[in-house]
Amino acid sequence: MIKRDMYMDNADAEAAEQANTPLPNDELQDRRLAWWREARFGMFIHWGLYSLLGGVWKGRTVPGAYGEHIMLRGQIPVKEYERLAESFNPVRFDAEAWVRAAKDAGMKYIVITAKHHDGFALYDSAASDFNIVKRSPFGRDPMKELAEACRKEGIKLCFYYSHSMDWHHPDSQGNTHDYPNNIGAWDSLESWVNDEDKFARYERYLEEKALPQVRELLTGYGDVAIVWFDCGHKVTDEQGQRFVDTVRSLQPDCLVNRRVRRDGFGDYGNSGDNQLHIRINRKDWESIHTMNDSWGYKKTDHNWKSVTSILHNMIDVFSLNGNYLLNVGPTPEGEFDEPSKNILREIGQWLKINGESVYGTTGSPLGKPQWGRCTTKDGLLYLHVFEWPASGRLVVPGLRNDVLSAYLLADPQRGSLVHRRLNDQDVLIEVPANPLDPNVTVVVVEYEGAIDANPVKRLLELDYVNRFGAFDGDIQGSELRYDTGKRDRDVVTNWVSPADFIHWTFRAETPGACRLTVVYGAAEGEAGGTYRVELCGERLQGSVQPTGGWYDFRSAELGTVRIPGSGTYTLTVKPDTITGAALMNLKEVRLTFLNEQEG
Repeated sequence: MIKRDMYMDNADAEAAEQANTPLPNDELQDRRLAWWREARFGMFIHWGLYSLLGGVWKGRTVPGAYGEHIMLRGQIPVKEYERLAESFNPVRFDAEAWVRAAKDAGMKYIVITAKHHDGFALYDSAASDFNIVKRSPFGRDPMKELAEACRKEGIKLCFYYSHSMDWHHPDSQGNTHDYPNNIGAWDSLESWVNDEDKFARYERYLEEKALPQVRELLTGYGDVAIVWFDCGHKVTDEQGQRFVDTVRSLQPDCLVNRRVRRDGFGDYGNSGDNQLHIRINRKDWESIHTMNDSWGYKKTDHNWKSVTSILHNMIDVFSLNGNYLLNVGPTPEGEFDEPSKNILREIGQWLKINGESVYGTTGSPLGKPQWGRCTTKDGLLYLHVFEWPASGRLVVPGLRNDVLSAYLLADPQRGSLVHRRLNDQDVLIEVPANPLDPNVTVVVVEYEGAIDANPVKRLLELDYVNRFGAFDGDIQGSELRYDTGKRDRDVVTNWVSPADFIHWTFRAETPGACRLTVVYGAAEGEAGGTYRVELCGERLQGSVQPTGGWYDFRSAELGTVRIPGSGTYTLTVKPDTITGAALMNLKEVRLTFLNEQEG
């Protein structure tokens, strides 16, 4: 079942969508993407009338994580929402301060909400007078000021534009409390596309407001690097292509993201909102994240993420050849709040030292090592070590090239680290007892020749638990599927068929006994059954026990299994019986080498 907020942010809609449309791949697209592939890191800015409310309407905190959805979730009538503009006077807005903050944080482009779902434009629009210049006492066009500041500082300016939904327009989607015959905010495309009246009125919105406003943004503010569309699953292929064609006709070098419609459209892909785990199906893609929970400013949202968690998430994206867009929700006065500024400052300090390992790099040729992540460029591997090895022995798995040198990127002297080959696929680097940076320390490996690497996971005998995450496994069967990949949704779910299973391939270099643990969630009265884990010719049996809920997890130790020695193996989880509505939500399987006394 699709949850409403998730459908709004594309997460489940995109997870359920398996498009077969060929992805564009041409020289012109490569030219458009060149700067974007080099940039890697950008700033998202959600700002509008909703910022004035901060998630609170008439003294009541409106349900829902996203402050920018307050008009919909609070069912605020259009006439009352319009009057908010009379109080929207962001006198502390300083475009140069915003751009400098982004630049100091190491960001290379800014995506700003020129118009969000509420229909309020943050620029002087001729297509609709529901905009900041004509309706607010501020009276200025902040997009013009932002465009000038971006040109001055060498930052790429990009516009977010909500093309599929406009809760202010009487013929668009979403607002059924003012316009009962409208397409509903959570209505599927299939539910209205053959409704002659709804389709005709929606076309009127597209032609009267959405397409004209996109043209305004592309003709009034100089070079635009990206038009960032949203909720493309709510428009038809033909409608989505019309927006792509409009952008191409006015600024051929301007990028378009896949949310203009779906995969097969636009220049690059997008994850779901705050999606921590993703199955990559596109070479170029972008992950979008907030510093707390909301995108727009929300005065009650104090759930700030740590700098460490943001850096780890960001580097995980880079290691998968993605870009990272980190959001700020400015206050109604037009400032970045202190928690946001502090996070940006610390990320900028890390990138000032370690930016070489980010900008212009491509994804990891080594897969996902247990100690962290990897990026590469120009004959160098950048090993981003999240968890420092207690033994001082950092294994670089799957690297077949000869290593010329190894050093710590943050070491001003770049002193050489002792390294040696363990076998034809693995290299050992001796690292200091403590990391140089408690968040992420980068080890640089210079190798000889064209990269020759094996991305298959290698079991590590020391320092680490070997984790096999659900999103890294391969599903076989008709019903089992990956969840959204958001926080605690990094599971395989809908395990209703006994024929469905998941498996992982891995490599081992030494024999030994491993403790095997399964991590899963199981709702009381809904989940149930038995399963087996097959590995190295052995079978370990498990029985699903209630954990409280589908996303409340427990660790079940099933016993030990013996790795016979060097080789490539398959780890498989299969049902034996399913006695509930579904077996379980499987999060991960763990293998931990035991010492001789334990084994």
